[in-house]
Amino acid sequence: MKIAIVGAQGVDSFESNLKEAFVYCGHDCDIFDIYGGSFYWKGHLGFYTKTLDKLARAYNDYYDRNVFKRLANRVNDYNPDLILCVYRFIHPVFVNLVKKKGRKVVHINPDQITTLEYQQVFASDYDAWFVKDPYMQRFMSANMHLNVFRYNEAFNKRSHVKPTISKEACEKEVDIDVMTYGTFYPYRTRMIKCLLDNDINVKIFGVVPHRFYNHEVDVANQHKYITGPEKSKLLYGSKIVFNNLHYAEIEGVNCRFFEANGSGAFQLCDYRPVLKELLPIDPELVSFKNVNEAIEKISYYLNHPEQRYDIVTKVYNHFQEKYSYDNLIVYIMENSFK
Repeated sequence: MKIAIVGAQGVDSFESNLKEAFVYCGHDCDIFDIYGGSFYWKGHLGFYTKTLDKLARAYNDYYDRNVFKRLANRVNDYNPDLILCVYRFIHPVFVNLVKKKGRKVVHINPDQITTLEYQQVFASDYDAWFVKDPYMQRFMSANMHLNVFRYNEAFNKRSHVKPTISKEACEKEVDIDVMTYGTFYPYRTRMIKCLLDNDINVKIFGVVPHRFYNHEVDVANQHKYITGPEKSKLLYGSKIVFNNLHYAEIEGVNCRFFEANGSGAFQLCDYRPVLKELLPIDPELVSFKNVNEAIEKISYYLNHPEQRYDIVTKVYNHFQEKYSYDNLIVYIMENSFK
């Protein structure tokens, strides 16, 4: 099968991992990025041209339509059997133009509810919608009668690979008590500051926002964006991976949840009822309902390594079986053609 993914090019991104899984499983696949293929979108110049482009698309429908008309022409020239849209800002004209050619086009949203921009995703006539949050699935189905499916995010078996040494040995090499990674937006850094205030040794990896960064967590900031084997080793070798979900992950979890568990990490995350479905153990063991509970559990598990190792073995084996991108693309293809 030939698949077009409409979304952002990027290292270890949702789109790149989907493409890798499709290609690995024998399909033709390519990513169509509105910011791909030109030096205008790269480096310092790219920051300014992307900013201008976003403003133009937000306030000028004529410009926005033309951007996605051109993208539709590129996708139609590729002649795919399935178009998988990941951007949340795709103009409805794109969907109309590719469907006129008889293409099957679906939307898969890898983010939480606050990223829906002008609700283009609801204004477009997709054949199916995939969301990860049970709350989003319910209101999209009940209130708009959309053909919506709930999916679970995933980890890449060929990128998020657990090191071959024992977890105990890897923990000694890495020498990190608690780590987290991602974008340091204010809500996350406020929580991390609470851990630091309680003398928990935290290391954070990822992206510093250009505004509203809390410099009080600089002591924990490693000033590094992690991918590939380095990321897997840090996840596996850190004693605890702290995963404070975005506040708008109402009933769902994030991709970090799957990457960490798929890499053999011991993870503590915010409690969500869906954890009962996703985990092979009692979710109360590896989740918290507030930051005080998180601090208590971090302190407990730092002093009980054998319990960490036992939990990791059960969770890792479960995720290897059920939550890889290879599993996810099968689910997407099965439901896209219903």
